[in-house]
Amino acid sequence: MKTDGIGNKIFLIALLCAALGLFLFIRPRLFAPTPPPTLMDRLPESEILGRFYLLDVARETSAMLFYHKVPFRDLMSHEFLLSQCKAFGLDVQKPGYFFSDREGEWGTYVHVSDSSRIPSGLLRLKQFVDSRDTIVLQHKLRFLPKQNIYIYYDRSYLFLYHGTKIKSRLSRTVNAKEGEIGINWKKFNALKTFKDEKLVVFSNSKKLQKYGIDYGLFAHDSDSISFKLKSYIKANQDIKIKLKENGPRFTQSKSTTKMLNMHLDVSEFKADKQHPLYKWIAEMAQKVGFPTDGFFEAWDGDLSFQQGGTQLIEEEVIETGYNEEFEMTEIRSTRLVPIEGFAMMVSMNEHSKSFVSSLFAKGIVTKQGNRYRFLFSPPLKLNIKPGYISTYSSDASPKLTTGSNFNGLWNYRGTAVAFQIDSLTNREVFGTIEFPVNRLIRRSKFF
Repeated sequence: MKTDGIGNKIFLIALLCAALGLFLFIRPRLFAPTPPPTLMDRLPESEILGRFYLLDVARETSAMLFYHKVPFRDLMSHEFLLSQCKAFGLDVQKPGYFFSDREGEWGTYVHVSDSSRIPSGLLRLKQFVDSRDTIVLQHKLRFLPKQNIYIYYDRSYLFLYHGTKIKSRLSRTVNAKEGEIGINWKKFNALKTFKDEKLVVFSNSKKLQKYGIDYGLFAHDSDSISFKLKSYIKANQDIKIKLKENGPRFTQSKSTTKMLNMHLDVSEFKADKQHPLYKWIAEMAQKVGFPTDGFFEAWDGDLSFQQGGTQLIEEEVIETGYNEEFEMTEIRSTRLVPIEGFAMMVSMNEHSKSFVSSLFAKGIVTKQGNRYRFLFSPPLKLNIKPGYISTYSSDASPKLTTGSNFNGLWNYRGTAVAFQIDSLTNREVFGTIEFPVNRLIRRSKFF
């Protein structure tokens, strides 16, 4: 009996020791303060998301600003920005983040190293820009009415916002919980593509999803005379398009302002009429009655397009007049009309004649004298050859050559934008967009 009593006491002591140990182990966890949210937790979702390193971007663009002798370029140098940000408590050595949409809304976040210095920065800002304090959701913000920009900060970050959703964006920012990072931000942050780039833009909007695109990435690159965007597109299913080694194309002329060269293997793509990209093309073509199925059946994957320069063509003019007997009659004459130069070539297979016939049958192509009109185009020459069809505004066809690049040139508001596809795999597209910066600098009111 005594032995049993001693055993029970030992067991009770061991149990108490175990309970005490367990309590000491879990006590810090039970009474630990809730960890604060990180800056990533505060970021709201939007159509366009981005990450930037301000000092690195300033360093990369410095040569461009000095080459074009931009006023105040010294104020945008790496050294000046670093000194000013330190003086006003901003930590720009850490990454900043931004979001935007197609309606003009945007916001950006930067880390704060010393929030006690920010008020002096806002006071200095007021010397140059009209600003005043305002209250939103019981939080004090600085508001710039002319620019419609709100500024909010706390001990660890500063938030700039432009748009009409300040209440919802601020609520997300100040009420975020640790670990509540948005789905799109989490996806963007986990990507390895362009991970080391200093300015990266991410988008997986619903509009992209409609075309079968999972998301797109763009990274900044620039030199003294041009601004480049390295581009990456990730499809959510097989693209079913491959790049050809080479194909026919026009020789680019000096007067060309718009141009597109495509050399593709579309044999697998055109067999899948349920592919999102095929359905989108068919939807767009349906608006003018264009026979999408007939085109892809006849198309061999090459397309070359050029536009630019001025050419004179003869155009028939029909006027109403009176003959010698004062009877109303039609008077036909021709005149030289200046038009913008135009040329397009598409490679075709044995189904080309059937496709061309369908264009005439639907009224998309009509004949006018010895020329042809494509919907509302000026009168053009039409040349049907084995292997390709070409149409052009000049009297003679532009010279054909061979090439392998998928590239183009477009004129956007007076700025020449060049683009090309560098590589194309099952679900990935790598490309480059490039445009000169001189015109953008001249158009900038700030510069």
